Amino acid sequence: MKRDTQIAEEAAGWIDRLNQPVFDAAAGPEFDAWMGASPRHRETFADLQALWQSEALAEALRPPEAVASLPPMPRVGGPRRRYVVPGLAAAACAALAAVVILPSATTTAYRTGVGGGKAVVLADGSRVDLSGDSELRVQILPWARKAELVRGEAFFDVRHENARTFEVASGGTAVRVLGTAFNVDRQGPARTVVAVYRGAVDVAFAGEHDLVLRKGDAAHVVDGHIAAQPRTAETAPAWKSGWFEASNVPLGVLIDKLQRYSARPILVEDRALLALPISGRFRISDTGRALQAVQVAYGVTVSYDRKAISIRPTDPLGSR
Repeated sequence: MKRDTQIAEEAAGWIDRLNQPVFDAAAGPEFDAWMGASPRHRETFADLQALWQSEALAEALRPPEAVASLPPMPRVGGPRRRYVVPGLAAAACAALAAVVILPSATTTAYRTGVGGGKAVVLADGSRVDLSGDSELRVQILPWARKAELVRGEAFFDVRHENARTFEVASGGTAVRVLGTAFNVDRQGPARTVVAVYRGAVDVAFAGEHDLVLRKGDAAHVVDGHIAAQPRTAETAPAWKSGWFEASNVPLGVLIDKLQRYSARPILVEDRALLALPISGRFRISDTGRALQAVQVAYGVTVSYDRKAISIRPTDPLGSR
């Protein structure tokens, strides 16, 4: 997050300089170069500039003595009047950079149960499809749109806006867009997969590493490392039709996906099995069918009772 903080401080500094009564024209090329250096510079500047121009900020920065001396506000329908308190610009920018003056906002949580799914339309008009046993938390603010995928998988069709980016967090992974359709699959605390179906997104981890994905691209983030991965030209993620395509992924990832559809817990008796690499196309909406494919292909034994499903190695892992 150090890099994000630095960018925010730089953006706040430029806002302060641009809002001074006199701006040195010689600094114009420097500002243009800073804005052109990274999409994140432009996005952060737009976010803070929107907040700088908001009435909520003006009210927060207005000292009590200034409020007492202000004339009455015009009636509804009359011309709006803005008040500027001299000498507070630098303090305001510092507060912006420290993110301590943001007005409180409600976070909306969306959750789905095992075996279920949900389609929701957010306050900005964006649409999100959630898979089973998933949780998404969303904040739609006047200057930013933020979501956190707490668990599970979600397909986002984001309404395009020039001024507000849309950012999805999945653990330490951040996905930033202006308007596009993409899928985020949180496969574990340190594992996230992102695939783009329209437009482009920027994938970053802890604000340090970036990879731009465009339509047809995908990437996985594992233990802080971002790597591109091939993806077939599909129009929607496979999970929406009940499938999961695995390419050398740990068996534990598949188990987690199957658990989203299974009312009975799936227990793995030998924890080493969770790291077993698997590949193939699995019908995750049909737990029995998917586990039968794993049993045949990878030499494990699957047993069922009324309370749970158990998986154990048929032979010791080291003998294969």
